[in-house]
Amino acid sequence: MCYCSDTSLEHTNLQVHQSSTDAASSLLVTALNEGRDVIMDGTLSWVPFVVQTITMARNVHRKRYRMGPGYKKNPDGSVIENYWELEEESELIDNQKRRPYRIELVGVVCDPYLAVIRGIRRAIMCRRAVRVRSQLTSHKRFANAFITYCQLVDNARLYLTNALEGPPKLIGWKDKEKTLLVDPDEIIILKTIERLNEAADSIHELYKQTNPANQHGSVWKDIVMSPSRLSIQKELKYSIQKCEAMKQF
Repeated sequence: MCYCSDTSLEHTNLQVHQSSTDAASSLLVTALNEGRDVIMDGTLSWVPFVVQTITMARNVHRKRYRMGPGYKKNPDGSVIENYWELEEESELIDNQKRRPYRIELVGVVCDPYLAVIRGIRRAIMCRRAVRVRSQLTSHKRFANAFITYCQLVDNARLYLTNALEGPPKLIGWKDKEKTLLVDPDEIIILKTIERLNEAADSIHELYKQTNPANQHGSVWKDIVMSPSRLSIQKELKYSIQKCEAMKQF
């Protein structure tokens, strides 16, 4: 499997993504200031943003926040990341007492090549695409950061969605002050994702060492590359070659 994309579509989607991200951040800080229940849906791939957001949620029952300038790179090359700022005169009025938030993390992981396949299918069906490299980078960063996040939240759950049918499988969980409990046979996928090559141009470049996609029992080995799908494989190969040829012009 090779990865190809439409450059103009990528650019448009990047603009839409940034606009929707800013809007979501504005809604998030407003909802937290008002003490509402909040479900935040994201890749959780950028550790500074996630940590600062959790810190804000921990303190927002006593203080009020607003959006900060975010990620800023100075002329000297140094970087300042300030995603949320305390509002001036931010003490809650009338000695208003609010309960602190309970923070729960629900994570979902799968083999990266499956994520790419699902992303391509979504792009074809919905015309909403995410660049493959960004997708792989997000998966790798989340895998590296998951244990850190578990230490910051009250409850955590991690699900595996490799199966084509049936519900996601719970492979890691943490309750309150307890340590993270894991399914020893399945949690290894986090270590696998941690070492993926986010610059891969094909499934064969995802890992420098053993590629899980080539092992028996994988969706790629047993289903995608099954001899019974030869005609579909040829059609897919032709479409990819046509896409690559169009990129030359």
